Amino acid sequence: MNILWIDYWTKYIWLAKKDTKHNVIIPVGYIQNDGNTMFELANIIQQYNIKKIVIWYPQREKSMQEKIDKFIKELSFVYPDMEVIKVDEDYTSVEANATTWNFQKKPWEEDTIAAMKILERFNNQN
Repeated sequence: MNILWIDYWTKYIWLAKKDTKHNVIIPVGYIQNDGNTMFELANIIQQYNIKKIVIWYPQREKSMQEKIDKFIKELSFVYPDMEVIKVDEDYTSVEANATTWNFQKKPWEEDTIAAMKILERFNNQN
């Protein structure tokens, strides 16, 4: 079973996936959060045979919680049988920054690694 991690933001959605066959977490990249978001996600879900979605859920940002809850409702409408799990994302950006401190980073690399860290956190809990 492949799991898709979604790091939801208002402009971009960062993605990583867990390949359960090989038990590895890899970055998928990002998509723009716009009118084509659900179409883009549909392609990714089909391409990677995704069976479960894990989405970041900040404990201290109520305004983002509301946006993520709305996004989850949309996902549930499009994928009524897809399990969507919220995971605490606190401090994953700090972890990602520590992971990449020695490299010349592009702006999106830290967010992609943060997505991988959150999926890793979920993986360790289950």
